[in-house]
Parts: sequence; structure tokens; C-alpha cells
Amino acid sequence: MTLLRTTPPTRRRRKPKTLLIKYHENMNQQPMSPRANDRLGIYPPLGIASVGAYLRSHGYPVELLDVQVLNLAPDRIHEWIARADPDVVGITVKTLGLAAALQVARESKRALPHVPVVLGGPHCSLFAPETLHHDCVDACVDGDGEETMLDLVRRLDEGLPWDDVPGTVVRVDGEVKVNATRPPVGDLDSLPFAALDLLPIPRYRSMTIDSPFTTLISSRGCPYKCGFCSQVYTGRYRWRSVTHVVDEMEDHLHRFGAREIVMFDETFTLNRRRCLAICREIHDRGLRFSFNVRTRVDCVDREMLEALAAAGCKALHLGVESGSQRILDQMEKEVTVDQIREAFRLGRELGFETRAYFMVGYLDEDAESMDATLRLALELPLDWVSFSVACPLPGTPLYDEARRRRYISQDFWGDYTRAGGSLKVPHLSTERFSANDLLGRQHHNYRSFYLRPPYLARKVAGLTSSRNLRDFYNGFHMLLALG
Repeated sequence: MTLLRTTPPTRRRRKPKTLLIKYHENMNQQPMSPRANDRLGIYPPLGIASVGAYLRSHGYPVELLDVQVLNLAPDRIHEWIARADPDVVGITVKTLGLAAALQVARESKRALPHVPVVLGGPHCSLFAPETLHHDCVDACVDGDGEETMLDLVRRLDEGLPWDDVPGTVVRVDGEVKVNATRPPVGDLDSLPFAALDLLPIPRYRSMTIDSPFTTLISSRGCPYKCGFCSQVYTGRYRWRSVTHVVDEMEDHLHRFGAREIVMFDETFTLNRRRCLAICREIHDRGLRFSFNVRTRVDCVDREMLEALAAAGCKALHLGVESGSQRILDQMEKEVTVDQIREAFRLGRELGFETRAYFMVGYLDEDAESMDATLRLALELPLDWVSFSVACPLPGTPLYDEARRRRYISQDFWGDYTRAGGSLKVPHLSTERFSANDLLGRQHHNYRSFYLRPPYLARKVAGLTSSRNLRDFYNGFHMLLALG
């Protein structure tokens, strides 16, 4: 393998510099304009911040670039990369953002042709060989990125080839080589806090979240196997210690003045004892801040919600998906409609802001099951809802079943990757409903929920600040974006 170099030896830095980039998320399975997506929220990217912190902790210089929060056009990306003058570029990528990530990779090659470009993130855990079909990518990281990226940078520093680095797929003499897997990081406490100081924290904004805010993850993976969820390939569930998590929360308060912390764990309350201990630790330290969590309706109870509320948690994000027990069972959600009702009843009773996530158009949906979903959304005590259209994401049981039923081509996501993300993402189109039918149902559900007179009256009554007014205004613009 020919080792790509950044500069001639006479200009070589003492330590190679890494530029880690988050692309602009202008691709999403929900039919919202990029402007509406920006209004919905832009969050500090934890993936590149964690890898950057790990490299920095081992003595290597790092720069982070969030293309979305800076709203950079391609020419500006090119200029930024050239000015940063890195020795290696790393780009995080989700499958639905592949086209945008490859655009960044091409701009990197245009700016610095001899600098290696490495892609990592969820997409590369599934389609690394297909991604290397594109010449602007030199290597892909499969799995956790911290240790693998450090291995790549160290070898670059030492003038060694990348042809056998565990956890990578690389191009060697024009051929794609899949290397040995690398075990996931076992002790998450061994990782340094994410390098959010390398990001423009004051520029991040999101509806309903107090600014400035930060993001934090206290665990990785999820043991549940919901049929639609792309997290099925994240590996075993791992969590950080209580002290380590609250230490980072305290660091966010002191260093960034965070008024709110967004917890991006898949299921924050999964380990009940640990969740209660985190709440006690926040209380015992006298920390005062807001945070919000994502979890499941069967992973909360009164004692836990009371502890979360006392610790400063203000919002619950809960996946509901369907109001039909038949569809919930088909999704393998392992919850009941009664559990859903009870979780939201408790949340409202204890003063939480509540948000529910619903899906329309699952495999065997019919008009009755979709009507049941809308009825449940209107019945529950909710502040916000999201309705997505079922999409057979790669690596999911939904994708496998959609292929078996011939709703989509046999290798759609492989073809999608080789085509550079240019193929239209397939919402499910079944014997009962076309994709347009489902998009129409999604729009109908949004309007039915957000344009109810009682809901609007309650929101208007809560307009006590300029920020509330801004959120209300942006919410209406998102509805308009749905057509």
C-alpha cells in the first residue's frame, strides 16, 4: 500500500494533525426542507468530538469542523480544509447522509490531493467495502472510532502502511482489503470527555432547548431489537460509571455555561439502579441545570421519574411508534398500548415536557391501524410529536423483510452506496399504500395534531418569552414546509 503523505518531509510536522468533519445533514427520510431541519435543531456532534478528544489525549493535534452549524457551501469547505492543512481527514457518516459526506471527501481531495480521507460512523459498519468504491475515500473505520483512528494516526506518524489496521477496510494497490475486526471499547470511563471545546457551542440551537446547550452520551448500544431501528448494529450495551458521567456534566456547566444537556443515550433509564444513582449524584453535588432524556415507556416508573425531575430533567423523549397493538407486536417493540398511556400519564403528572415519536406505514399497516396511531397521539398528554414514514434502513429486520417481500430491490443500500447516495430513499410501498399515500398520511397527522384549537391555545398561553415566541413561529414554518 502506498502511504499517502500530507507534505514533503521538509514541512512535516512533529506530530500529524487530524481534521475531523461533520457534514451538513441535508438528507433525511422525512420530507422537510433543509431550512426546516435546521429550525428543528443542530446539535454538537459527539462522534467526532469523542474521537478528537482521544487523539488529543495521546498528544496529536486535532481540529473539528461542523459544516452544518457553520452552514458552509462546498467552496467554503474546500477553503477551510486547505487552511487547516491537516495530515489526515476523518469524516463521520450515516447512510442517509452519504452523498453529503462524499461531497466533503471530494472537497478534501480537491484541496489536498495527497492527504488520506477516512470515513467512519454507522454507515461504515455496514457498507465499508462499497464506500471504498469512491476514489475520494482511502479507508473506512468499522465500529468504535477512537482506538482505530489513533492507530491510523500513529502509523502515519511513524511512516507505516495502513494495510493491516484492525477495525478498518482499506484500499491496497487498487484492491479493497477488509482487515480484522477490533473489539468495542470495553471501559468507556477510559475515554476522555468529548472535545466540545473544539466546537462553536454558542452557535448550536434547537427548539424547546435552552441555549447554550451541550450533548452527552453516558452509554453505547441498545439490547432491544425493534424491527425498524438502525441501532441494531451498535453492539452490546455498555455504560459509563455514575461518577464519570456526572463529572462530565459538571464540566459542561463550568466550561461552556450549559443551561441544558441533551442526553443522547438510546435508552437512558435502561439500567434503573444506575439512573437513580446519577440523579442522586447530581443532587448531592448541588448541580443546577436542565437535561432531557430518551428512553422507552417500559423503562420508567414513578420513583425513577420523580428522581429525574428532582435532578433537573425537564423533558422525556419516548418512542411510541404505533397506536395499534398488532403493529407494535410486529415491530417487536415489546410494549403495550396501556404501558404507553401510563408512561405519558406519569410524565405529565410529574411536570415533564413530553415528546412522542410515531411511525406510519409499517409492513402490514392498514387504514385502521394508522387511524389508531393518530387517535393515540391526540389522546396522550403530549407537548410535541414526530411522525416518520417507515423506511427500511440498512441492517434492520424491516429491511430484510421488505427485501423478502420484494418491496425493494435485493441490494438497495449496496447500490445506494455505490451510487454515492444519489438513489431515492425507499419509503415502504406495499400492496395497500404507495409512498405518496404514506407521505400524505404523515402530513395529515402533523396538521391534525399541531393545528388543534386546544393545543394552539395552550401554546399561545405559554408564550412568556421571546424564545417561546421564536419556537412557536418556527413550529408553524415547519408545518408549512410539509406542504
